[in-house]
Amino acid sequence: MKKLLITLLAAASLVSVNVNAQEKAGGTTATGSTIGGVAASTVAAGAAAAAIAAALVANSSGTADPIDPVEPEATCSGTDELADGVCIGTTVTVTQTGTMGATITVPVTFTYAPTYQ
Repeated sequence: MKKLLITLLAAASLVSVNVNAQEKAGGTTATGSTIGGVAASTVAAGAAAAAIAAALVANSSGTADPIDPVEPEATCSGTDELADGVCIGTTVTVTQTGTMGATITVPVTFTYAPTYQ
């Protein structure tokens, strides 16, 4: 609709600024083309103004449905809990390599920021 309004405005400005020199033979009066006693340029400018007014009315009566924003979902790693926007982990597994390899679970508490999807 905005493109139509801009096009009509451009057309109206071209019509209203359009000036022609009309030459007549010596001794005769120069008159422009008329429609029922009204100059053709005045009729064209009035038609363009009416088209612009119709476009404004048509454009102003539209409504748009509001779009609900999508909230990203926070996720934590593994079985860690999400509390007050922070992930809380409670255990760390440590694996030792070498000749005496062993896996140990250490009870600790740590926090980190969740990932958002």
